[in-house]
Amino acid sequence: MSGTNWAQVAATIFLGLVGLWLANNYRRQARLKLAERQVDAYRDLWAITAVAAPVRTTPLDRSERERLRDRMNRWFFDDGNGVLMSTAGRDLFIAFSSNLTCPVTSVKPRSLADELARLTEDDAERRRGCICIRHASLLRTQLKADLDLHVGVNYYAGLRSGDRDFLLSCGLSPHRRPWRRRLPVQRGRIPSRLRSARSYLADFCVCGTCWA
Repeated sequence: MSGTNWAQVAATIFLGLVGLWLANNYRRQARLKLAERQVDAYRDLWAITAVAAPVRTTPLDRSERERLRDRMNRWFFDDGNGVLMSTAGRDLFIAFSSNLTCPVTSVKPRSLADELARLTEDDAERRRGCICIRHASLLRTQLKADLDLHVGVNYYAGLRSGDRDFLLSCGLSPHRRPWRRRLPVQRGRIPSRLRSARSYLADFCVCGTCWA
């Protein structure tokens, strides 16, 4: 092969490498921009669900649940933020937002729907408003996991059977992160600084019917 041909081959390889680098760099920049948009979108959703914060002392009533559902739908569809969610986050979002206002027979998980059906209408409303607070916190925990943020001691340091059923109904495993405990605990002992918080959060109820 002549020197000219070698130069052409070298130039072709060089241009190919440059093109590959530019393409990879473009994709990397696009991913960074999408990550920034996701952070902003998740921060907005966090604020929207603040009405269902675990510091509440009363269940969400029907009007609050309807307003929350409307705001979440606008966030997801009108603002286009649904495309930025992870699969797990999207599935939790859809199940939680549906549970806010759907007929009792359509509530997820099925075990919760059956429990609500056995209660009086007033008790069922209070129970639903209480459970929705727990489901909102499950969603926020997933948002933190999507962003790879420190989950720490959260509202769900200990899952109830109903929480696990809800996750399973969304296609998620309660035995995987972020639901699986991150901190190493030997022989089932809980660090003293976390014990009281774990006990309170696992026993949380503001409707008076969760333990009936």
